[in-house]
Amino acid sequence: MSAAPAPEEASSYYDEGDWGPPGPALEPGEHLAPGYRVISLLRRGNRLDVYDLWSEERDCRCIGKTLRPERAADPTAAERLREEGALLGSLTHPNLVRGYETLLSGEPERPAVITETLPGATLSHLLDEHERLRPVDAAILGVQLCSALGYLHRKGWAHLDVKPSNVISTGGRAVLLDLSLACRIGERSSAGTFDYLSPEQARGGEMTAATDVWGLGITLWEALSGAPPWAEHSHHRGADGVRHYPQLTGSPPPLRTRRRLPARLSRTVDACLAPEPGARPTIAEVADRLITWSGIDPTA
Repeated sequence: MSAAPAPEEASSYYDEGDWGPPGPALEPGEHLAPGYRVISLLRRGNRLDVYDLWSEERDCRCIGKTLRPERAADPTAAERLREEGALLGSLTHPNLVRGYETLLSGEPERPAVITETLPGATLSHLLDEHERLRPVDAAILGVQLCSALGYLHRKGWAHLDVKPSNVISTGGRAVLLDLSLACRIGERSSAGTFDYLSPEQARGGEMTAATDVWGLGITLWEALSGAPPWAEHSHHRGADGVRHYPQLTGSPPPLRTRRRLPARLSRTVDACLAPEPGARPTIAEVADRLITWSGIDPTA
């Protein structure tokens, strides 16, 4: 299974507007850009097309993400995609997806970001098949995601979209995908995916490393229980049409109300979901707690 970026479910980074009728997707055998031949269209989102590609230079498959043809003249979307490509190209970590290059694709001309293809399955796919993870497997997953997020934070970035569909398991290694919503720590943002939004994202507040602690906590909560805590509210809107954010009305229920788990493990996950960012443990503290509980040796 190829690791394609997850759908943009709640991004506030792209201007909406009438961009005309949908442009045609590329057919298998056509070239997204010189040296990148289309194998198949993996996903067509509101703004982006994601392709399974063959790199003629590398002799391997890769992923290409580009603006849909009718969005080629959208300057905000084009700039965000270029920024994502530049960020991916500046990062090197075994638990983060690897970016190859950013280039210009086809007609009409628009940016495209090329990343590696990863064999394996997304965490969301694994949960669909197996419902939930064993506690020790969730702890290993958490430690690896802490490593990726800690690295990202030290570079000054917050991911903002940590969720099961953005994590792929490949050969015992968890890899975090899709930096399309990433922003500089200290910036304000409301970007993200509804089920996984932190309270400060729902408010459009300041983004910090603690925002990704929340995303990690929600991801582990789902991995251990089988569903995010507010899944039933995902499409809830009030009488005025405004979406209701349960994140703003209190903490999620304790994890142990959904599954009998070791207390230290469940308390670690619950601590990540404190409504106030300052009350959450740091990424390093979460990793230490998971390592201590499980006996994992991350250097082994």
